Amino acid sequence: MAVNKPVQSVLPAEGKLHAVLIGAAIILLTTTVPYLTILNIFLFSGIFIAGAVSLYYTILRFQVRLPYSEAYLTGCFAGLAGGALSELAAFFFMKFLDYRPGTESFSLVVGWMLEMAKGKPSLEEQVQQLVAAEKLAMAPLKLSIADLFINMGISGIMYGLIAGIGGAFAVLLLKRHARKG
Repeated sequence: MAVNKPVQSVLPAEGKLHAVLIGAAIILLTTTVPYLTILNIFLFSGIFIAGAVSLYYTILRFQVRLPYSEAYLTGCFAGLAGGALSELAAFFFMKFLDYRPGTESFSLVVGWMLEMAKGKPSLEEQVQQLVAAEKLAMAPLKLSIADLFINMGISGIMYGLIAGIGGAFAVLLLKRHARKG
């Protein structure tokens, strides 16, 4: 009769912390640094990259074979931490510096759309909706502490899911590389 052992993590706690810190730092950068925020306009690619890069380097550093599920879960934790940090930083930027992260990237994209829509009446209505959205994004915003915690939770969950996919993608890349090598 075989005794089932509980499945233990391949990645040590130090490795998980390493991945979470790298992922959270990349998320913080891609969601708050002017013009770097443009990465996240394209399907949250900055968040996906954070999960992929953090797991890729962690796996290489700790030399472990990580299953997709553990890479996804570790990426989720990185996204959760990064989303919470990102919202906290944005709150402080808005409260003390009167700066709303991401507005300059949004304005840049709206500018590109205005250029592309010149002379095309079929696109003018959609572009005008973008211009109206840009005006709303630039309007002053006051957030309460309750709003901060709600935003931290929502962003953490959303970023966690995306960063988790990035973490699983890192495992896929490394497995493909190992098969070729």
